[in-house]
Amino acid sequence: MKGSHLKERNLKVIKGGLQITHKSAWLFSSAFATNTRLMGVFVVYIHWAAERPASDSELHQFFYIDAEEFGLESYRGLSDNNADALYEAEQSMLGGLGGTKSDLSEKEAIFLIQKYAALAKSNGALPAGKEEFSFILARPAVLAPLEEIALFYKLCVPLETNEQLINYFLMRYFSKDLEAIRHLSVKPMSMSAAPNKHSETLCKNTIEPYVNPSGTSFLCESLIENSNRYQLILSEIYLNGKKISHFNIRSCFFVSASEAAMMLGRPEYITVYELLGDVNETHKAIAKLYPGALQKMQEGGCLFLQFKNNNDHLKEAVYRLNDDIRGLFYITEYGQLIAVAYSLLAINRIEKELQMAIGATIVPTAKYEFKESVFYEFMQGEFTEFSEFMEYLNEFDPEE
Repeated sequence: MKGSHLKERNLKVIKGGLQITHKSAWLFSSAFATNTRLMGVFVVYIHWAAERPASDSELHQFFYIDAEEFGLESYRGLSDNNADALYEAEQSMLGGLGGTKSDLSEKEAIFLIQKYAALAKSNGALPAGKEEFSFILARPAVLAPLEEIALFYKLCVPLETNEQLINYFLMRYFSKDLEAIRHLSVKPMSMSAAPNKHSETLCKNTIEPYVNPSGTSFLCESLIENSNRYQLILSEIYLNGKKISHFNIRSCFFVSASEAAMMLGRPEYITVYELLGDVNETHKAIAKLYPGALQKMQEGGCLFLQFKNNNDHLKEAVYRLNDDIRGLFYITEYGQLIAVAYSLLAINRIEKELQMAIGATIVPTAKYEFKESVFYEFMQGEFTEFSEFMEYLNEFDPEE
């Protein structure tokens, strides 16, 4: 799920000479939110203009919101109209969410910031940069009940398939997201049948139609996780239009981490490149090629996670948590670039993109197809080259 990846972004405020206390007022210009609320996270953007224009008369604000638990989690503000800086800020905040933008009114935008700032305060504190958006928290913004419902719809992707509805519902149900559950259900849904009181992550879900005397229902097999403890939930769901009308958990039992890994297994395609130039230059080139990718520093190098530009994987009868990842790019400190994808089509496209963008500074040396994921094992090991890792795997190959 995208929220799980994006919580690891190490975002910070970029100071741009803002002197809010010197302004008489900020006037609302425009705002939008991503329609990714059903993923548990979304971003709000607000553009302000100073009532008394000066050198820093524009204010662009990005708010990263975790609707499940942390509320207003990260903030980024820019005080000028530099197109490159705005694009970089937007990509860093929105690039991995896979949603589209929904326009907001001033009242709607302020309401959302105040609502999730209150949640953040209840969980500890507001994010860095709160001085830059403190004026928002002081403005009145009250929505009528119907206005709140209309706003929630703005934050949600339109549901097109039964599978999409069921996957979103189970994701929100196991995470104990009561607001979203109400939105997706015909009537208030009791949480008394939930297997645990704490929030769990939906790692995988399989949906099958089931015809019975009461009509057509859907049987679901859901793998959920919390603190590396896995459970397999078997449930039955009835629909009424694009809403959940009935939900019943038939059975629930724990499975081991190794059993969970087998359930989550999928093919993995890896292409290895040797770097002809400087590692830092390759790092810059990948960051430029995939500006929305999440960057994570590892002991042996830097990992880029590039996400798909939509969340259409929730429309499938088999949902996996990491199916929103389009590709991985690992630049090792020893001078290799490892490209990873989960389909032959995806790795072929990635190879073409790399060849066109930075082909003069990288040389492909090997291509692999694995029946299950091995990349993270390589990254967590102490191997200087991928060929060493392959030798290690072959030593434990029962066919050798």
